[in-house]
Amino acid sequence: MDQLFLSFDRIRKLSPELRSYILTKLVRVEINKKDIILKEGKIAKHIYFIEKGVVRSFHYYKKRERTSWIMKEGDFFVAVDSFFSQTPASENIEAVEDCILQCITFEELDEAYDLFWEFDRHGRVIVTHYYLLSEERNRMREASAFERFKFLMKHQPDLLGRVSQKLLASYLWMAPETFSIQKSKFANKRKGKTPPKTGKKRQVRKLPKRGKR
Repeated sequence: MDQLFLSFDRIRKLSPELRSYILTKLVRVEINKKDIILKEGKIAKHIYFIEKGVVRSFHYYKKRERTSWIMKEGDFFVAVDSFFSQTPASENIEAVEDCILQCITFEELDEAYDLFWEFDRHGRVIVTHYYLLSEERNRMREASAFERFKFLMKHQPDLLGRVSQKLLASYLWMAPETFSIQKSKFANKRKGKTPPKTGKKRQVRKLPKRGKR
């Protein structure tokens, strides 16, 4: 919980009254790996803060899973459209690891904004931060496979040791085989090596020697 209040205080120090209000409303939730936190078609009733663990959002595209985002310790997460409009979600949210979460309901968050004008700034800063991250992910997915892998290593390199390659490939919108190729290419570039060529060598046809006249 300390981590959550540190996140708020980095934006603007909470007043004792607001801190006390949040403490009375927060609920600590323990989620097991693979548990579905929100199912597509259900209405998102809570916004969450991750104390421990990794969480992802995914949807289905042509019967295949596509991971929209992956969050870890220190992150807030929510099904944005569903939560703020209180309509059915178009995504699933799943625990990638065993998680410890802190959450608050839509109604309690709305009440906090009404009661504490100062909390409006925290909300705006947090929403803006995650909106910009979403835009970065959208631009990333229009780039080449190698540039997408570079994005992962720049912004969330620790996920490589915590999340399966299959899920990371889904996050970068590429096949697992393509992910493995880009991973090797990235490692070789860091070592200053040229990756081996996988294509066939071009065959040069030899011309017959001319006889003497």
